Amino acid sequence: MSRSGAAGILAAFALVAHGSIGDAQVRDAEVGDAAAETAAREALDTFITQWNTAEDANLRRAMHFPFVTVPGGGALVIDNEPDDFSAGFDQMRASQGWNRSSFDFDSYRVVRSSPDKVHAEIGFSRYGADGAAYMQSRVFYIVTKQDGRWGVKLRTSAASPADLEPDERAEIVSAARQTVLDFFTAFNAGDTEGTVRTLNHPHLFMTATGGFSVAESAGDGPRPNFVQMRQGENWHMSTIDDLEASIVTRDKVHGELTFTRWHPDGTRYWTVPALWIVTRAGDHWGIQVRSLMPATFDVRGN
Repeated sequence: MSRSGAAGILAAFALVAHGSIGDAQVRDAEVGDAAAETAAREALDTFITQWNTAEDANLRRAMHFPFVTVPGGGALVIDNEPDDFSAGFDQMRASQGWNRSSFDFDSYRVVRSSPDKVHAEIGFSRYGADGAAYMQSRVFYIVTKQDGRWGVKLRTSAASPADLEPDERAEIVSAARQTVLDFFTAFNAGDTEGTVRTLNHPHLFMTATGGFSVAESAGDGPRPNFVQMRQGENWHMSTIDDLEASIVTRDKVHGELTFTRWHPDGTRYWTVPALWIVTRAGDHWGIQVRSLMPATFDVRGN
């Protein structure tokens, strides 16, 4: 290992250990996919159109399964098959007087995009029979392309509470951020069980192409295979290049994350942007959803 390479990787490790992120890392330009962003928008238009038919059978055709709802608080609702999903239209009518809903496409915001997956948020409204809006909020969706068709794969609230004061928000973000740092500290120590302790279960992992796996309990992990990573990738350590909170509620934080894997000689070989959703279950903050995007730098196997 060269002295410059060793110094760089030690500096990067120090940043992770002390919670300072990004200052010493190379940042690659993230390239979105305009065609995918348009397709995702059209998929959401189809979704809300089918929603307003108030027929689950119609709505399911605008979705992909397994389908995930992240309510926060450590809960994860997974509908594995189309027949498992129900939007609860009768309940909304009875309890809210719901008549229809709409998306505010002027507020459509793409967070990240790739040829097969789009992370986006949008405003929505619910209306009663009198045509008046009785609820307005924002929702986050992961929209994926599977078998040539775009559909909604995951949804969760994107609205911060109106009474969330700056000090409380900062405290929540700090707790979620520390959870991510604790994961990377355990990861770099080769502490398999330590990484699992930073998770909330059920835990969802999505690959860049929409691959989907769920660990129902801590017994299911997922557990990193450090031996395989060292032998197959010549992995030495991982660092956080960037970590920003994009959506903050009292029991859920969306972390827009970029991480890098490094060889022992101090050269990087894989840099990946991702969304990590950190939730609070009781007193425990844990990572509950990880959704990877395509690598911005990849020389694995070279």
